[in-house]
Amino acid sequence: MSGSARIHLALLLLSFGAGAADAFAFLALNGTFTANMTGNLVLAALFTRPGFGVTLVCALVAIVVFAAVLYAGFRGTRPSVSAPATRKQLARRLLVPSVIAQVAVAVLWLIAGARGTAPLPVTCAVIGLSAAALALQTVAAKKLSDIGGVTTTYVTGTLTTTMQALAERHEPGQRFRALSILALPAGALACTALFQTAPLAGPLPALIITALATGIAVTAESAPARPSVAESS
Repeated sequence: MSGSARIHLALLLLSFGAGAADAFAFLALNGTFTANMTGNLVLAALFTRPGFGVTLVCALVAIVVFAAVLYAGFRGTRPSVSAPATRKQLARRLLVPSVIAQVAVAVLWLIAGARGTAPLPVTCAVIGLSAAALALQTVAAKKLSDIGGVTTTYVTGTLTTTMQALAERHEPGQRFRALSILALPAGALACTALFQTAPLAGPLPALIITALATGIAVTAESAPARPSVAESS
């Protein structure tokens, strides 16, 4: 399998894992998202919702952590003219910490779940760690993908690019974008099914799939990464 094919497979797995992570967060962490920040921004404004105070705190934790880690991720992987990073190097820098953060999510959830209902500080810690992991995945998708308009943690942009390409008859990347869109709800479906029977195992689908994707990405050929849109403009 070529390096590009390995990266594409890794990104599809990350989309699946992001769907699983968001499903777990929504079902177990006060209806908060840890990948879909658009949803959290809306939740932060629904002041008539029962338990709005807790919802607001959880949504703000996710938004702030996600934004901060996005900034740090992009800042820490800025391209160097003298020694541009390869896809393997970027995958190692971004996805390995993402896996570590998801391991911490699973451990905290297992401890909290074994003791019953998790207190709000623990819930916020789990939300923050999951949001950090998914922010790193988002940076990785922007840095590693050689197909424009592909993300792994939300699909509105990917769907928009897909429909634009269809309307304007631009064919390259269409199949991959469609698979990326489908992978997200597939991950959510898998996590939801597991959560119904084994709530303590809720974080495991995202962790396992992200670890698998990381292993695939870090063994891709050492070609220079494609500059992101912001870097190439």
